[in-house]
Amino acid sequence: MANVPKVGEHVIATVSKVARFGAYCRLLEYDNLEVFLPIREVSSGWIKNIREYVHEGQKVVCSVLFYDKDKGTIDVSLKRVTQSQAKEKIRVYNYEKRLTALFAQAIKMAGMYEEKPALVQKALSEFTTYTNLIENAISNTEEFKKSTLPKKLKDTLLESYEANRKKRQYIVAYTMKLATFNTMSGVTEIKDIITAVKRLGIAVNYIGAPHYRLVAEGENYAEAEDKIKQASQIVQSKLKKGIFEIEKEKLKKAKEDILGSTQA
Repeated sequence: MANVPKVGEHVIATVSKVARFGAYCRLLEYDNLEVFLPIREVSSGWIKNIREYVHEGQKVVCSVLFYDKDKGTIDVSLKRVTQSQAKEKIRVYNYEKRLTALFAQAIKMAGMYEEKPALVQKALSEFTTYTNLIENAISNTEEFKKSTLPKKLKDTLLESYEANRKKRQYIVAYTMKLATFNTMSGVTEIKDIITAVKRLGIAVNYIGAPHYRLVAEGENYAEAEDKIKQASQIVQSKLKKGIFEIEKEKLKKAKEDILGSTQA
């Protein structure tokens, strides 16, 4: 095998076939190279039914466990990758995908579409990844200055990067239970509370009495969570007598189709 991952490397795999003693997967970053996930490496502890943990078409982050050069086989492990490691791998993978598209866009904008194959080969031979290329371009390193990529393409690439760069927003969602015992002006009281919460920049969606969904955004999770905290304080101060409960929405299973909608 000419292009194979290293032992210990984290890789993104698609489960292609589930068998009794493990699952066959294909690596997205290695031209769909087939690897094997032994059942003992799926999860810690005894597994009665492997299909309770993995299924065909599922995207997972694994660690390369073993590479048999003679047989040309590769084993991977799911249980040896932590949730934080999986998230970081997905972040890096998705970022590289975005920059791949950005480089293609820059080539088109620079009027060099017919030269695309040669330019792609040159960029990857000099910088290995588009992430490395962009980091060198932003810092205007000596490596970037000496790159044989056309100056027009370099300038267009930086312009495209700046134009496409958006401030990342972090989102938190909560379910709120809100009811008042005020029989005289309860509707007005609830409306006043909801209006005050919305002024914080929180989206409030009515689910069905007495439940509401609160969605807050921020430049980081702390900022988003702080908005929810402020909302709670407002509700408690304005609700004269009633019921107020708030609960953070639970996330889906961490390793269930971990790529989600990023496979567009």
